[in-house]
Amino acid sequence: MFKIVTLFKALILLLSSNLIAENFQFVDSTFCPYICDPAIEGREGFVIDILRDALATKNHTMTFTIVPYKRALSMVRSGEAHALPDIYKADAPDLITGNAILRSGNNQFFIRNDFHWRYTSAASWNDIVIGVIDGYTFAHNEFDQYLKQQKASPDSKVVFIGGEHAYSRLIKLLSSARIDAILDDKAFIQYALSRFNQRNTTAEAFSVISAGTLSTSGAHVVAYSPKHPKIAKLLMDIIDPFVENLYATGEINNYL
Repeated sequence: MFKIVTLFKALILLLSSNLIAENFQFVDSTFCPYICDPAIEGREGFVIDILRDALATKNHTMTFTIVPYKRALSMVRSGEAHALPDIYKADAPDLITGNAILRSGNNQFFIRNDFHWRYTSAASWNDIVIGVIDGYTFAHNEFDQYLKQQKASPDSKVVFIGGEHAYSRLIKLLSSARIDAILDDKAFIQYALSRFNQRNTTAEAFSVISAGTLSTSGAHVVAYSPKHPKIAKLLMDIIDPFVENLYATGEINNYL
């Protein structure tokens, strides 16, 4: 009888564990090496690895879907998805954001080797045509305001790129001199440029140089849907301490 009762308790515990295990929907665009398309890169990127491992500590899983960035924001806002893995808080202040910092940004202007412009002040933005990912902010209030103004201007000197293969398209625009500079995180541009040159059939690889750093203070966090506040709290209570522990113990280097 004791064995039957023990077995029954074990079965109840197993069933309860399975009942509380949930799968959560995450969406974002790609900006490898942080978030990648496994169909192209063979991996999801270290941010997704961190989130999967965090959820696994509580027996939860996640389904990650790659969509254009503005679509990802819309899906999380509407509740169609539970969370967006990596975002500046300023990108969507209406979303619920976690406290743990996944990484810090390093936004720089990148130009062709033969282009002599350098970022020196806000006034220098007006001298060139800049390419950016549509919907992104850059942890710099003055420049983010400049983007809003340019977005509304019929004579905009900013080219906003959205949809699929956005970074590859930005690099093509820069290499063909249709824009003068790209503004984005250094890691994204370096990775995208490497992939661009691997696919490029011309004899000479395209290279860029930094024309100045705009900001390094932006904190990247996970953003959650305001339509699912209870789920947002559940996810934050799992992910925040997991990420903070990675940095406190140095285990973050295992992912990097």
